Amino acid sequence: MKKELIRTKNNLYYYKNDVKIDGKNDNMSGNCSELSGNCSELSGDCSGLSGDCSELSGDCSELYGNFSGLYGNLDNCELTEKERKKGVDIKDLVK
Repeated sequence: MKKELIRTKNNLYYYKNDVKIDGKNDNMSGNCSELSGNCSELSGDCSGLSGDCSELSGDCSELYGNFSGLYGNLDNCELTEKERKKGVDIKDLVK
């Protein structure tokens, strides 16, 4: 058996003053290691999220699930404080 596969690193980035910066933006917290894409418009705790977050904006605190293939503003989902504290699976917010 040969180890011939290469694990790619998720590329998470954001823009500040039109300059691309690698990593999570200052408005994000938590474990963002499973996210990739443009996180310029995300804020909050991104622990438990995975996938490409390029087309998402808003506060992602207490959400979990895979963002790949989704787009929209999380704030438009009008999550209550109670729902946020309980945690919401991102798939439950898809039309």
